[in-house]
Amino acid sequence: MVTALIITRVVHIAASMLLAGTFTFDLITLGLTDRSVSNDLNHVDRRLIRLALWSLITALLSALFWFWLEVASMSELSLKNALSATAWRTVLFETQFGRVWQLRLGLIATAFVLVLVALSVTQVKARSALIAVLWLVSIIVLVSLALISHAAAATVRPFGALGDMLHLCAAGLWMGGLVPLTILLAHARASFSFGETVARVIRRFSTLSLCCVSVLVISGISNSWLLVGSIHALFTTPYGRLLLFKLALFAILIGFGARNRFLVKAKLPKATADSNLLRQLLRNVLCEACLGVTVIVIVGCLGVTPPARHL
Repeated sequence: MVTALIITRVVHIAASMLLAGTFTFDLITLGLTDRSVSNDLNHVDRRLIRLALWSLITALLSALFWFWLEVASMSELSLKNALSATAWRTVLFETQFGRVWQLRLGLIATAFVLVLVALSVTQVKARSALIAVLWLVSIIVLVSLALISHAAAATVRPFGALGDMLHLCAAGLWMGGLVPLTILLAHARASFSFGETVARVIRRFSTLSLCCVSVLVISGISNSWLLVGSIHALFTTPYGRLLLFKLALFAILIGFGARNRFLVKAKLPKATADSNLLRQLLRNVLCEACLGVTVIVIVGCLGVTPPARHL
């Protein structure tokens, strides 16, 4: 059951991060002006909304399965017996996890309806307004995961959940935006030249990523001290070693981001139709996305591992 819980957590967290990253990329990185004046970016915009729809479906299914596993774990019943009305009602209405899940399921259902409406809307301004609402909903869906985290359960620091919220939000905006950026770059290679519009979008995403990395570093240090407690525990506990592995991958991610920003993106003002530059940038972003998935897998493992400070 532990393996199933880890996989479900990874899928659900990844879907929540992708949802927040997609709407952030659509609303902030693409920008209202770009979508209204460019048919290509308007096409990318609609592709991102469809991506968000699939993310919502994945988030909903994984949320239901995660809840099922938690009911079985809390009630110490088999998965089959956990479907009894008494067991799931007790977890849903009488536990912190259940109350958070009521909020999350309600927000996911609301977002699902709004995405369907956005897909049917043809006016750019109306769709942009819906995307702004969806962005807010997706951020709440993502940061509410902090309410059931180790940091929220810890009582030694009053702001543990807030730090975890900031950490989740920054990670979602950065790593969740890598897939939309990949879609943009792939579409750029296939349909239009490497012009100023694409360069402007990439610069915006680079700036956003830099801000997210800064928040991740600060909130990560705070959360690590809250849950690990000492340098010694980093090397002598399972939680600490997983965290070290996560930090190593995070450093590699920063390296890819720095390479994109200082080596590849420095050529953007001079590039008008450089397919080699696009291919290189697309390859780097795909590598970042793969590393990001690995980081999320480690986060899923950390969620079911007792923190070092608790031990």
